[in-house]
Amino acid sequence: MLRKGIFRSPALLVLTIFSFMVIMLPIESLAQASAEAGSLVGFIYDSDMKTPVQNALVKIRNLDNGQEYASGPTDNSGAYKIGQIKEGKYILGINTQNGDYNFDYVLMVKGGEMGKLSLALKTGEAKTLSGQGEERPAEKEKISFFRTPAGIAVLMVATTLALYGVFKLVEGEEEASPTKK
Repeated sequence: MLRKGIFRSPALLVLTIFSFMVIMLPIESLAQASAEAGSLVGFIYDSDMKTPVQNALVKIRNLDNGQEYASGPTDNSGAYKIGQIKEGKYILGINTQNGDYNFDYVLMVKGGEMGKLSLALKTGEAKTLSGQGEERPAEKEKISFFRTPAGIAVLMVATTLALYGVFKLVEGEEEASPTKK
């Protein structure tokens, strides 16, 4: 009887349906408006890890959509700041007067948070994330221990001992026969 009387009021019925829709349906425009942007700050140092690098540009690229963000030139202390970064995964690169530096790790930027990352620039081999690009010189192949002369000798001795042990076990066992004594 109580259930029949609850929805007799049209205002209560509309309010209940509206409340249910607000809870169950995602409203993307409200979610995007409330999402805050992150930022990245830090210092850029030379290879000695003490000397600040001036006029370097720090750039990050979103791995999902390719959107790029860049800092202004670093100041006398090597400080940089990138603001208003959308949440996501990024790769990092630095442009200096001495050349470009790419880092092969992924940064995670979270909305509403400030990431702090200071870097020292060291020269090295350029790598690409896609695995394409210039061919690298052939690296010296590491040889397994068991392919060296000492490893082959160890395998031969172990095999010989195992076969000898099996032979001795089999040799000692004879069939029990009523005719043999």
